[in-house]
Amino acid sequence: MKYINKILKSEKTIFNYKDIWLLLWIENRETIKSFLSRQIKSGTLQRLSKGIYALPNFDKYEFASKIKKNSYISFETVLKSKWIIFQDYSHTIFLASDNTWEKKVIWLNFVYNKIKKTILQNPLWLEQKKQYTIASTERAICDRIYISWDYYFDNLEWINIQKLKQIAQIYNKRVILQIDKLIKNAQHRST
Repeated sequence: MKYINKILKSEKTIFNYKDIWLLLWIENRETIKSFLSRQIKSGTLQRLSKGIYALPNFDKYEFASKIKKNSYISFETVLKSKWIIFQDYSHTIFLASDNTWEKKVIWLNFVYNKIKKTILQNPLWLEQKKQYTIASTERAICDRIYISWDYYFDNLEWINIQKLKQIAQIYNKRVILQIDKLIKNAQHRST
């Protein structure tokens, strides 16, 4: 009981073997396996994929970041949450990453899009949450334009133009030109 309380009191909802070892300080591998087995049978933890366990009310963004290090939440996941696009992507999490990769686990799809390393590691307008990193709206717009030429955004009414211009500078010339075009079109539509 004392072991599960340590897990429940942690700020995490997703755990790998190393996380559990660090939280519980159990050196015997068989003891940890036995503990995990009991918690899965009782429903306190669930096994999401090989070596990854979760509390029943786990954070899907934390899970996405646990699956693949060197990634942050961006693209349609951020754009939909901020009403920049209207399409429903509720079962797909989009992330910027150091390679392109997709994974389906339980009911969720995880789509990792490759971003150049210098962009990926630049913290400009990335927000560090407790267990994951997420792009600002403007950063997600730049990420999407970097990956997709002439992407259509449904609603640019509430974007911060200065922030968008600032972020575009960390990308290539094509993104800067596309952002300038996007801003001109958005300003033209609002007049």
